[in-house]
Amino acid sequence: MWILVMSACIFIIFIIAPISKYQTNNNDSLLLLKTSFIQATISVVIVGILILILNKFKKVYLFKKLTSRKKT
Repeated sequence: MWILVMSACIFIIFIIAPISKYQTNNNDSLLLLKTSFIQATISVVIVGILILILNKFKKVYLFKKLTSRKKT
């Protein structure tokens, strides 16, 4: 679970954030705004997917805990 969280953070920091570095050669502010919008959208999608996956892990964990208590 922690590996999943850390890999998502590393992906956002080292892959998504440097996208704007390649756009600094152009002084077009609209291009920078589009790039920022794309970065924000990708980051929000990644966090949303991470929330869904962690919610699945939580449900599986709680199901296993509750079924193991009924057997004892």
